[in-house]
Amino acid sequence: MAQNNLTGACLCRNITYRITLPDPETYPKLIICHCTHCKRYTGSSFSANIIIPQASFEYTKGTPNLYTDSSKRGVQVLREFCPDCGTPFTSRSSDDEEVVAVKSGTLDDEYRVKCSELEMEIYYHRKDGWVDGLGGEEVKRVDGSMGDS
Repeated sequence: MAQNNLTGACLCRNITYRITLPDPETYPKLIICHCTHCKRYTGSSFSANIIIPQASFEYTKGTPNLYTDSSKRGVQVLREFCPDCGTPFTSRSSDDEEVVAVKSGTLDDEYRVKCSELEMEIYYHRKDGWVDGLGGEEVKRVDGSMGDS
C-alpha cells in the first residue's frame, strides 16, 4: 500500500516533522478549537488543527519543548513548541495516546493546501464574534471537545 507523507516545520525551521498517512488519497480535515487555552497557546482567536494518529507523527530535525497544561476535564494537555521561535506544533490529551492535534499552520505549503477542508469547530460557544460562519453551514459545531459531539 502506498503511503502519503506530509511535512512541516516551525518558523525558524530548526524543527521539522513528517506525518506518514497510510491512505494516499485522503488528507486530514481541519478541526478548529475556540477554547481559551488554545487561543492563548496560538496567540490567535482559535487553533486550526489536523487530528492524526500519534504513531504517524515524527520529528525529523530538532527537539521541541513540552509544556504541560491542564484542562477543565481534569486531564493534562501536552503542548509541544519550538524553543527558539515559539511556534506551537502539537496538542494532545494525556488520557488519549492514540491521536495528536497538529497545528495546520506548521504544515509545508503544498500540504496545508491539501488539508484545508473544515470538518468541525469545537468549544464553539467560546468563539470570537468575528469568526462566525467559517466553512459554511455544513460544518459541525460543538460546545465542548470532539468527544462531546
